[in-house]
Amino acid sequence: MTLIRLAAASAVFALLAACSPASEEDALPALPSIDEVAAVETPYDVDADAHGALDEAFAAARANGTRVLVKFGGNWCPDCRIMAGMLQIPAIAEYLDAHYEYVAIDVGRYDNNMDVVARFGLEALEGVPTVIIATADGDIINTGTAAEWRTARSRDPRDVLTYLQTYADAPVPEGATRAVTTRP
Repeated sequence: MTLIRLAAASAVFALLAACSPASEEDALPALPSIDEVAAVETPYDVDADAHGALDEAFAAARANGTRVLVKFGGNWCPDCRIMAGMLQIPAIAEYLDAHYEYVAIDVGRYDNNMDVVARFGLEALEGVPTVIIATADGDIINTGTAAEWRTARSRDPRDVLTYLQTYADAPVPEGATRAVTTRP
């Protein structure tokens, strides 16, 4: 009789486990490891009109109800190149396209488009890539974490997707810095 009760209890536990909601980790799509991510050779267009691209991104965010994601960096930077590769992973690219207006802005070796950096209230960058996420109105959502991607080569693509998910709907922090949303 005890063996039957034990078998029944095991069956109930197995059924409950099968019906329980998946953990947040399980809910994320399968993503490649960082070792499988190909770095993008030249993720930044050094001749692009960065102010124009940023203006267009803010206008599109207002029209689409999305956020603006700006990635400052340079083609010389291995972390910038690998992060660009992570943003091209299909599951991450789909999420990025659905929730953000994305702009990659070349800063060269901190000697190009620094006037665009200034639109976000920054005098300089701590390093690259620097990722800034703002509302369509220019409120910067991720001020405290913008520079954490300088180590993108040591990060997992899952970190990128989780970061994007975290800030897609995050509330505007109290006292948030506001970016200039149109060309000064």
